Amino acid sequence: MKLIPYLNFAGNTEEALNYYQKVFNGTVHDLNRFGDMFPPEANYKDKIMHARLEFGDSMLMFSDGMPGTPIDHGNGIYLSIGLNDEAQARSIFDQLGEGGKITMPLEVQFWGALFGQVMDKFGVSWMINCEM
Repeated sequence: MKLIPYLNFAGNTEEALNYYQKVFNGTVHDLNRFGDMFPPEANYKDKIMHARLEFGDSMLMFSDGMPGTPIDHGNGIYLSIGLNDEAQARSIFDQLGEGGKITMPLEVQFWGALFGQVMDKFGVSWMINCEM
C-alpha cells in the first residue's frame, strides 16, 4: 500500500507542476488536459485534468480540479519530505520558501533532525525533516 497525495490548484496547475518538477528534480508522466478527454468549458480546454510527478520513491498527482469547483488548501494538511542529505534538505526548503512563507525555520530539533516548515507560493504546506 502507498499513499499518493493528489494536489488540485485553481487554474495554475501547470505552473505548480513545473515548479515542483524543478524543486524535486522529478519527471512528469501522464499529463492529460481537459480538452484532450472531452469537450470542457472553453476556458478549461488547456487546463490539466491529470498529471503525475515522480521523484525518488515518491509521487505527487496534480489537477486543475473540475470546472466550477473552488479550491481551498486549508491548514490541516502538510506534505512531509524525509531526507538524509542536509544540502538537499536546505535546497528544497529554500526553493519552497521562495515567494512563500517560512512558518518554522529549518533548524536542528530536539529529536536530532534538521526540521522546518514552509507554505509555498501555491499555498501548499510542507515539512522538511532531514535525519542527521
